[in-house]
Amino acid sequence: MNADITLRRFAITYLRYCKVYNTPQTIRGKRTYLRRHLKYFHYKRLAAITRADVEQYIQTQKRYYSNITINRDLAVFKHLFFYAIALGLIERNPVQGVRFLPEKHKPLKIPPREIVEMWLAWCAEYDMLLYDLSAIAVNTGLRRGDILKIRGADIDVDRRLLAVAVSKTGSVQYIPLNETAFNILARRKREGFIFTNGDTHLKSFRRRFKTAKRATGLGCRFHDFRHFAATEMLIAGVDIRTIQVILGHANLSTTERYLAITPGRCRAAVEVLNIKTPIFRLTTPLPFPNRFGGERI
Repeated sequence: MNADITLRRFAITYLRYCKVYNTPQTIRGKRTYLRRHLKYFHYKRLAAITRADVEQYIQTQKRYYSNITINRDLAVFKHLFFYAIALGLIERNPVQGVRFLPEKHKPLKIPPREIVEMWLAWCAEYDMLLYDLSAIAVNTGLRRGDILKIRGADIDVDRRLLAVAVSKTGSVQYIPLNETAFNILARRKREGFIFTNGDTHLKSFRRRFKTAKRATGLGCRFHDFRHFAATEMLIAGVDIRTIQVILGHANLSTTERYLAITPGRCRAAVEVLNIKTPIFRLTTPLPFPNRFGGERI
């Protein structure tokens, strides 16, 4: 390598480096952002890219993507240049000092309990596989991708635990199973993946889910069942730290989002402080100071 290396050539080296430390899901995301960088900067040299170029790149991306997506894009671009600095190819990072865009997160959609029960009843009648997938999501809070990757060897029947290789973080998470989730997994337990049998893969799942949504009028995503599980646990009085462990959130701040959409829990908390002023007649004056020079404590 030399100082005249182009972004296109260095991007290959950067991806090789990331594959050592990142999960496949993270690699896919980084590869998507790098394609956008290469499309804009073409064969421009790393050392020739300036902060002004990055600012102009942001302006062009705002026409097509949200602020959140652009910020993730910039984070990857910034990391790429830091790696180039570590290798001694360049001396400065053109992304450093660039202000990230303000992010406005969409409110979480939580399906009501009666809607979830209606959905499960319909699936149990017309699509048993979709019922099993949905019931696992509702009863464990697992993501769709993690459910589809469950293997028979991941189910500990004796201790009623499920070992999940979390695709988002690459860690292994052990989830206790309630009666409903345990019965479903015990019934489907076999060698290999328990929810994939030839034609049942991600595209097939999406097709079945959309068909069921049209039939039932369900107005939420499959991922919203995870939000439903979190809020139901909060309403039942489960502490936020335990919910963080069950959902596999790396940061507590991610789990704390659910506190804002469970006002009933907060209302119950302040009711504990509902101390009313007692009504009684004073028989002796209280020894508090007053403006007329009364007794002091």
